Amino acid sequence: MQVFLFSASIDSARLNDLEHRIRAKIPDVQIVSRMEEVTKVLPKAAGSDGELACILFPVVLNAPASFDRMVSIATEYRDSLFFIFISDDIPASDYKRLVQTGGADWASTRGAPEEIADILARIGKGGADSAESPPTTEPVMIAFVPSAGGVGNSTLAIETGIQLKTAKRTRSRRVCLLDLDFQNSHICDYLDIEPRMQIHEVAANPERLDAQLFDLFVSHHSSGLDVLAAPRSRDNSPDLDPKTLEILFGMIAARYDLILLDLPVPWFNWTRQLLSAAEVVLVSGLNTIPGLRHVAESLTAVRAVERVPAKIAVVLNRCEYRLVGGFARRHHVKNLLGTEEVFFVRDDVENAVQSVNTGIPMAAQGQGKVSKDIAPIALLASEAKPVPSTGPRS
Repeated sequence: MQVFLFSASIDSARLNDLEHRIRAKIPDVQIVSRMEEVTKVLPKAAGSDGELACILFPVVLNAPASFDRMVSIATEYRDSLFFIFISDDIPASDYKRLVQTGGADWASTRGAPEEIADILARIGKGGADSAESPPTTEPVMIAFVPSAGGVGNSTLAIETGIQLKTAKRTRSRRVCLLDLDFQNSHICDYLDIEPRMQIHEVAANPERLDAQLFDLFVSHHSSGLDVLAAPRSRDNSPDLDPKTLEILFGMIAARYDLILLDLPVPWFNWTRQLLSAAEVVLVSGLNTIPGLRHVAESLTAVRAVERVPAKIAVVLNRCEYRLVGGFARRHHVKNLLGTEEVFFVRDDVENAVQSVNTGIPMAAQGQGKVSKDIAPIALLASEAKPVPSTGPRS
């Protein structure tokens, strides 16, 4: 597929930045300043088999007239061209109208390279509707449950997800990380991507959540990991009802075969329902006496849900590691947690701080011993098998 970047509607500085980032993903992109430069080569660009050419079209959505023009262009050329409009943001209603032309999609300016590559892959496999095809296996849910605040639950979920998408044996699996802290979400900060899930829009009216709106909610990381996370808000967290959960998880299950849940510390009216639908629950905590007590209490709560998950384990984060004797205070863990399966993840302040400041997970950097400690957790997640669930995927 030939890909063109339309330059007439953007200033030179922004164009240069956008072109540089796009070329990292699509080296053969061609710069054009007029539609005629594309239309005169359409027979060659489209090919005898009817393959579409694609135009990347940066725009500024500052007036209804400019959006109407976008829709008109996409409709006029949809038999021979596919447009990906690029802007900082787009209202959900406008996005739906754009996609309904059958000849266009949208990518955010910040996430353009990864999002454009994802759209091109989708339309190259048979059009926009291919995103609706079911996964090759039944989806599996892995829930990360923090026993207290500040235990690094989100970091554990992120590092696990990145390892799953970068390891040779699992990189082909479709993995989604869902951040369920709708008030203080920070997963996208750690990954240096934009949070896009407007959960308040569907909490009050779940019928609004269709395939087009869901696609707008997904943030794409360069590793291939997809993230569903809400922008931070000081408003109260939305009170999701069973119908909203059913619709949301139905959309997720239709697109991914491995779903990682990052749960918040407080339990809501939907927490037990989600845990009942999970195949694996990993309770995170710290290797201190109070921390281990919090873990034990959380384990009791998890085992009290309607359907107890098939696999429950503990992840102790930021553990002290000794050159001789390995992880410290293992006897405390044995005394307080008994025969529970426990994964130890060492404390690596230097690499952890670098990861947060650069937005590059430790697993993606390929350095630090933390990745070695996360590997067995990623293996556990990859080997989990789907089991019948009465939760939100039913």
